[in-house]
Amino acid sequence: MVIERIRAQFRGGTLQWKAVERAVKLVFQSCGTTVRYQETVEPAAPGLHAANRAADVLAENGLGADALDTVVYGSIARTVFEPATACEVAARIGAHRALAFDVVAACAGPLVAVEQLLGKAAIDPSWELGVITSASLSEGHLSYDIQRLEDLETLAAGLTIGNASTALLMGRRPFRHGGRIVATHTQGKSAHHLLCQVPTNGPFLSSRATLVQLAALVPQHVEAVTRRAGWRVEDVDLFVFHQPSDRVLRGVARTLGVSPDRVPQLHGLHANTEASAVPLALRALHESGRLRPGMKLLLGSAAAGFTMASVLVEWEG
Repeated sequence: MVIERIRAQFRGGTLQWKAVERAVKLVFQSCGTTVRYQETVEPAAPGLHAANRAADVLAENGLGADALDTVVYGSIARTVFEPATACEVAARIGAHRALAFDVVAACAGPLVAVEQLLGKAAIDPSWELGVITSASLSEGHLSYDIQRLEDLETLAAGLTIGNASTALLMGRRPFRHGGRIVATHTQGKSAHHLLCQVPTNGPFLSSRATLVQLAALVPQHVEAVTRRAGWRVEDVDLFVFHQPSDRVLRGVARTLGVSPDRVPQLHGLHANTEASAVPLALRALHESGRLRPGMKLLLGSAAAGFTMASVLVEWEG
């Protein structure tokens, strides 16, 4: 479908098209992109998708929306700038007494939100329960107007982006399927704020070359968060990272000096689902039976901004 969309907008000759088509296929092969979910009808509001996932996770745990103290929306997609999309999510699920706010940190939004709620829990003893939602809906901000091979330098990453929505529960009491948060670490490198952009009136743009270079910062970040918990990097059973591409994650595994099977490469299941990627990867690992009680997990994301966020979790079941 992606190649068909590019072909429909291509204005060059047959030979030029063959070169572009071959390059696009190489992007998919390099990333491991085999499936990408996109809405085929008029897209529903991001707040609706996020609310549906919040309702699902509450129902799975036998909880009502009135139990929520906080509702957070951690994605980029929104239909209005104000109020926060989280306000819409809270209203849709009936969490009318909850504080609702957005965390906009590109693909790292939900993990940055985890740290925000930990801070709330630390200073407010009455705080009990929060939900962090996402709705990664990119259609309308992706360009298929690729006329030259050079266009792929900034547009290739957008071709691997797919839709998804997720919700995570955080609370003082354990949940049926979940874990205990041990430590978090967030940091920025704002000198690289032009790395990826979604203009208010234009397509998603990303510098592939710079992204690869910045991947070298991940090991230092991982070492910092593991030190906070008194862990070593080799103590981590699974590194549940954002899923920009399988190739990137294999490179991260090499740089960390760990076996590739400890860095699950799940891009092929859903493509790059932006802010929804880490919760979606966690769910996929749980459903496949790869998560076992006692496992040490690192949930991590590097995002436009340039923002890095990690959460260490001891999985309980």
